[in-house]
Amino acid sequence: MSRRGVSKVQIMAGLLAALALNPAAARIICWTDDHGRKACGDVAPPEVSTRERQVINARGMVVEVQPRAPTEAERQAKAEATLRAAEEAALAERAAAYDRFLLETYRDLDELVLQGERRIEAVMGRKALAERAVADTQTAVADLRTRRDALLAEDRPIPARLAEQLQTFNNDLTEHQAALDGITRQERTLRERYANDAARFAALKAGTP
Repeated sequence: MSRRGVSKVQIMAGLLAALALNPAAARIICWTDDHGRKACGDVAPPEVSTRERQVINARGMVVEVQPRAPTEAERQAKAEATLRAAEEAALAERAAAYDRFLLETYRDLDELVLQGERRIEAVMGRKALAERAVADTQTAVADLRTRRDALLAEDRPIPARLAEQLQTFNNDLTEHQAALDGITRQERTLRERYANDAARFAALKAGTP
């Protein structure tokens, strides 16, 4: 038998003898030390909390296995997994709530499609007005620039009124273009939403999960 094996036997024999002499202790705790050797005691030191411990009774039987404490990386991974699970559960609940909304709001697919068309049509009306505002302002800016450039070509001073008008119309053009861009995004969002809603509604009616 190896010296290491004898050491383990001697340790266990000594501790079991101690338990026999002191029944109040009732148990010992064993763990593996930094050198791979088995160590035991009535209390495990704090530094071995990262290792698995075995609780042994007076008859030498393992009555409990205390798992090692998780590492920082494991705790972080568990926290991230818990967060992901919570986020996925929240997404699933929102999806289920939206499914209920679709089924409770529309009698059939035609009603859903018709509402989408009406809302998109209203946005398209606003978009047409915004496009007209951009076009008219672009025309005004182009005209003012032509007048300014003609004066510059003749080496004549630019009237303050002309410069102010050009600045004002340039600012207006920026605002009108921003409004048009916003309406265009809204139109795209509505089209995507109602297309997705129609597909989901049809799937729900067909019993597709």
